[in-house]
Amino acid sequence: MVADAGPGDPEGQALVAAAATALLTADQPGMAGVVLSLAPLRGVELAGAMATLRRRLLPGGVLVAAVSNDAPAARVAMAGALRHVAVFRQRALAGTLVTGERFAGGRMVALADPPSAAARWTTLLVGSDRELPPLASLLFESDPAEPTIRVAHPAPVADHEPVTGGPDLTDIPPASPDLLDLRRRAVSLVERLVELDEHSFDLQAESAKLRGQLANYQADTGSVRTGVFDIPRTLYPWPVADHPGRDRAELTYYEHRPDDDAIDAGRAGEAFLRRFALLTDQPDLTGCVAALNAAPRVLRLIATDAEPEPEISIVIPVHGQIAYTLNCLDSLFAHASRRSAEIIVVDDRSPDATPATLPSIADIRYHPNSENLGFVRGCNAGAALARGRILVLLNNDTRAMPGWLDALADSFEQFPAAGLVGSKLIYPDGTLQEAGAIIWRDGSAWNYGRNDDSNRPNYTHARQVDYVSGASIAIPVALWREVGGLDELYVPAYGEDADLALRLRAAGREVWYQAQSRVIHYEGRTSGTDTRSGVKAYQEVNARKLLLRWRETLCSHRPNGEAPYFERDRFVRKRALVVDATTPTPKQDAGSVTTTLTLRLFGELGYKPYYTPQDNFLYEPAHTPDLLRLGVECAYSPYEGPFDSYIRRYGALFDAVLVYRVPVLEQTLDDVRRYAPQAPVLFHTMDLHFLRMERQADLDGTAEARTAAARMKAKELDLIRRVDCTITHSTFERDLLAREAPDAPVVVWPFMFEFFGTAIGYAERRNICFLGGYRHGPNVDAVQFFAREVLPLIRAEAPDIRFIIAGANPGPEVRALEGAHVVVTGLIDDLREMFDRTRVFVCPLRVGAGTKGKVSTAMSYGLPVVSTTCGAEGMELVEGKDVLLADDPAGLASACLRLYRDPALWERMSMAGQHLVREKHSLEMGRRVLAEAIETALCHKLGLDGAGAKPGGESG
Repeated sequence: MVADAGPGDPEGQALVAAAATALLTADQPGMAGVVLSLAPLRGVELAGAMATLRRRLLPGGVLVAAVSNDAPAARVAMAGALRHVAVFRQRALAGTLVTGERFAGGRMVALADPPSAAARWTTLLVGSDRELPPLASLLFESDPAEPTIRVAHPAPVADHEPVTGGPDLTDIPPASPDLLDLRRRAVSLVERLVELDEHSFDLQAESAKLRGQLANYQADTGSVRTGVFDIPRTLYPWPVADHPGRDRAELTYYEHRPDDDAIDAGRAGEAFLRRFALLTDQPDLTGCVAALNAAPRVLRLIATDAEPEPEISIVIPVHGQIAYTLNCLDSLFAHASRRSAEIIVVDDRSPDATPATLPSIADIRYHPNSENLGFVRGCNAGAALARGRILVLLNNDTRAMPGWLDALADSFEQFPAAGLVGSKLIYPDGTLQEAGAIIWRDGSAWNYGRNDDSNRPNYTHARQVDYVSGASIAIPVALWREVGGLDELYVPAYGEDADLALRLRAAGREVWYQAQSRVIHYEGRTSGTDTRSGVKAYQEVNARKLLLRWRETLCSHRPNGEAPYFERDRFVRKRALVVDATTPTPKQDAGSVTTTLTLRLFGELGYKPYYTPQDNFLYEPAHTPDLLRLGVECAYSPYEGPFDSYIRRYGALFDAVLVYRVPVLEQTLDDVRRYAPQAPVLFHTMDLHFLRMERQADLDGTAEARTAAARMKAKELDLIRRVDCTITHSTFERDLLAREAPDAPVVVWPFMFEFFGTAIGYAERRNICFLGGYRHGPNVDAVQFFAREVLPLIRAEAPDIRFIIAGANPGPEVRALEGAHVVVTGLIDDLREMFDRTRVFVCPLRVGAGTKGKVSTAMSYGLPVVSTTCGAEGMELVEGKDVLLADDPAGLASACLRLYRDPALWERMSMAGQHLVREKHSLEMGRRVLAEAIETALCHKLGLDGAGAKPGGESG
């Protein structure tokens, strides 16, 4: 875009002159989408430059020129150069805003001073080689001394009409302040649009730069054209891969990568093959078989019909390549899984030592075909023998990595509509082979991410995909038999896995790539890689068969190589971003449970969930994979961050943004509004910070604490007013916000919990427990208060009772409470181990805000609760039915002893708590409230608050 300046602006004229010179002398034609020259020119000046300007416009570009005289000559010149010309007659006032539908090259905005008192009227010419949309003009005077504002809406001038004269101006009396303020508001609008156009121009320039870089890359590598999100990234250091001898224990926090295990698995496979010389002319097959038979069976294997049916049937088709088959079995025998399995090896007339070797290996089912059936029929023959509930087809040239089998099987529970799930395929050196596959419009296919860094966030989360390569796939056995297995149209091999996926998709089932199920794949060991001969030659033939069968379905797919970043997410219709301080740690705090479940619910509502921390972009091996396996695309170092860079790159993708906690929202809101302006912003308070600080100030009694609470209140309420919807867990906080920020939309979202229940009765339980994270000050105060002031009163009547303090990060002030009757456990991996042994849960919080997840968690496990009023606040619990309440030490001690000693009361409250969690804290409740919060936020953003909008897009 190039804009001219008025004669009263020497600096602007110099800038415009430089820009015009760059435009007219540029080596590359077509660099401008819009050319503005609204400081009036003479018609002969425009006519003389028209040919040059025409050459410099992009296709569909727009030229706008204001002509003070010689208008007919200018119009003839423009009409000769551009097919479509619109002519307007207007006053040369202080500002002109041309509005209407967007042009191909952008919108047109100008501010210009009239050139002289004698030339108050100008002709505005608008030209393009494409049809112009209808236009209107808003004109306003600039003289602040003149009290009357003049507004005109001139109609286009037909070519045969004279251009003398102009539209009448309607005088608007200055009686209304709103009318007197028109010029200020119009100028502000114009200036804002100028800023937007400048930003748009910057983005276009950056896009042009990236396209140039990509073109150079493609020229060097011969790769196909891709979209802006698919520009190849620089490979980052991979410490585990780059330094083979380095001790894993020495890795710093930021040196862990999602696929570190792939390097270990690749090296383990290399060591196994080398140990028995399996890739040489004289392999030690006898020694290898002996070692395999002696190896402990970590995977619970079922090898005979006399044993119970296995949960999983692993079918491995083989045709030669005994070395890789043995390597595969080595990894399976040592594979840890929660499920039992059978291993069925289908030998398709192998020409090597396979028939003489495999029958000697214990705990597998060896099935030799009577003739060479080929891959498709061989898989079908093996599947016919399966006795498990889930069928897994596994190539023999693979090596299973930790978590491979359970991640596959768990996916059918995580994604109930899934009919087929496939693994991440990684080469032995750690390079990615496939993260799901893309089928293009012409029936050809891509292994998405092939030869890229497998650790990039693009590849590490579960996704719906077109298909998954048959090297490692899982499908329920009943569904396999329902669809008839692999179609023999594709005999002997290739295309059958894509066809299976398309048939399942046509039947209403989903196909998922599960990135947490990973195998090393020694690609092409059986069929080779040359498509000109052998079985591999069928790859191209069967691709044509696939296209012939599925051409109607594939019409909605993009052409080969176009925008793979979006083709990999073909089934995504909307995206939601969740932002919190750090990666959620559900085993350590209730807030993280809420964050994790929220991400899961976004997925259930049809959004692809994205997660980014506000500051700490650490990949955490103990926690990040839990989100990735749910289908959450996570941002982590070194591939993404910091937040402003992340939101600048991806902000335009999101249909909703949810931010947790005041400090996080304070640091991110402006960037979210700037780079994701289309997305409604939801703020999840977790609890009202200022309320917690006010209560702490009342407890401390210091002026500094009260001042800090007041500052936090002002900040927090300001943020709540600026977002589109605020989410709180507490009805008390909702009512408080209704008084403090009555115009701010607020939704109450009770804590969500999975229901666990209990089978352990009153008599089998002992002691009193508390659960919390001890980086949170109110929890530290609670256990100190209970241990020092309440527990002695309890022990005076029941000296055998112990107080169990459980939860993550107990510091010195908590550890100091340990003694004969106080136990500090630290983090507990399985809460049932504690809750099923404990008789009473106590929540002695004296300060804090929001609802307390620890209370609902205890109830979910059937553990009755004694709490302070603060601890039970906002949950609408009924005293004496759902909870026992007391606030002073004597009252808390009495309530604990009463519940501890009364079996009938204990049973009633245990059942009431479990019922409450099922009814009011279920995931179904959470799903409904999240949908309501999104709808509320969108209504607010669109200015429809109270306008009768209903969930689901209906209007009242």
